Amino acid sequence: MSKAFKVPRNREEIMAWIDSIPLYKGDQPLDLAFKSKEEIRSAQDANLVAQMERLENQSPFYREKFKEWGVDPKSIRSVDDLEKIPVTSKADYMKDRGESFKLDMDFAKIMDYILYEITYTTGTTTGLPSRFYNTTYDMFLQTWMFRIGCKITYLEPDDILMNLFPFHFIPHIGYYKTVHFASAVGMTMCWGFTGAPLPGFPYSIHRSMQQAIEDIEKKKVNALSGIASYIRRLIMTAEEQGRDLSRINKIQALGEAVPKGMRDDMRKRLQKMGAGEVFISNAFGFTEGQTAFQECAELGGAHCGVPQMYYFEAVDEKGKRKPDGEPGLLCITHLDRRGTCLLRYLVGDIVAISNEPCPICGRNDQRIVTTVGSTYGTRTSELMKVKGTLINPETMRDAVANTPGVIEYQFIVTKEKADDPYSMDLLLLKVGADEGVDKARLEGELKEKVKRAVELTPKVEFVPFAEIFNPGQTLKATRIVDQRPKE
Repeated sequence: MSKAFKVPRNREEIMAWIDSIPLYKGDQPLDLAFKSKEEIRSAQDANLVAQMERLENQSPFYREKFKEWGVDPKSIRSVDDLEKIPVTSKADYMKDRGESFKLDMDFAKIMDYILYEITYTTGTTTGLPSRFYNTTYDMFLQTWMFRIGCKITYLEPDDILMNLFPFHFIPHIGYYKTVHFASAVGMTMCWGFTGAPLPGFPYSIHRSMQQAIEDIEKKKVNALSGIASYIRRLIMTAEEQGRDLSRINKIQALGEAVPKGMRDDMRKRLQKMGAGEVFISNAFGFTEGQTAFQECAELGGAHCGVPQMYYFEAVDEKGKRKPDGEPGLLCITHLDRRGTCLLRYLVGDIVAISNEPCPICGRNDQRIVTTVGSTYGTRTSELMKVKGTLINPETMRDAVANTPGVIEYQFIVTKEKADDPYSMDLLLLKVGADEGVDKARLEGELKEKVKRAVELTPKVEFVPFAEIFNPGQTLKATRIVDQRPKE
């Protein structure tokens, strides 16, 4: 077994854990999140002023927008001034696939601007991925950011981490940033190397979940990082096979919301295989942040970690900042970048932001805090009307995911009569149930929970797990499907 790991649960225990690891103890004088609010604000304001100058002189997009908006970049002296600037939308970014958001080269500082890496985000109207550029300066600063992230989430240089993100034909941040994340502190890394084949490519290069399970055992892996539903299915499969996953004590379950019930289920299964304490971080990641923002406590909120690099806002549709803790549209501003640079950019999630000190670790950075069952935001594109009622699917997901006996689930919004597009909406809940569960009791419980959550009673249908999520065919489970005819 790996050395025993006790999850720190308060500031005193967290500081003792940091002091026990020379790398992190040595970083403390430069870790801005532990500084005072005044020191953080001073660093943010100074970086913002310099970033505004870069945008004015080097950003093709913002150089023109400042003129159009009538905004003098030199008048923006503090993060409090950001509300003077209109928000930037995904549609703006996707018009030219992100090209106009890349800063022009500053030949006086050429080493900072060498193109080092390109990652991609999807969702353009053309179906083509949009580019996100990182320069040498960005990659060096990200290395510091990842080191801080590892410290927040209790990952150590001596850990052995399995990267379970798929090796995909589009370079997304999950796979590549996990590599950067682990290398930033000198962790040992193993690769699951799962993923879908490149159409037309003649060689089979990917590996299976079964091979990943065998490697976790053989290589004495103690930490997992990947898409949450894939990790959970791997744990379930290992349990069915009677595997030894007793060393697992840290999980980075990313890419989707992981409510308490799902975390407890994974932990329970691991402990049946001999594991001790297991810390499960549902870090909140998105391409525009180039990282996953980490939790110091489960459901305790996603820490910014590096407040000198990012400023978060929760805003209304007009860009007005919401009060602390009140849900709004997530808006991110880059404070210190050289490649792709974004200013008051709407990520596409509904979140709440806390500017108060973290009650667990005492850090003074911003946190994206729990709204409905998880730190993960609700995608604005997921809000939908069913039977005339606007619903937030996250409340349905949370109700079902926290129900004992549910292994997999999927909501389908369709019509009562498939051949009549004008018939009433129907909310169908497909469930893959645990073996031996009382399905009649479970059906009644699920109907009642969903009705309380969204004031709609679903039709419940029990189906095999693979009908909802087959890890060999899809990257993660699709929890909400709208099958209604498009008008």
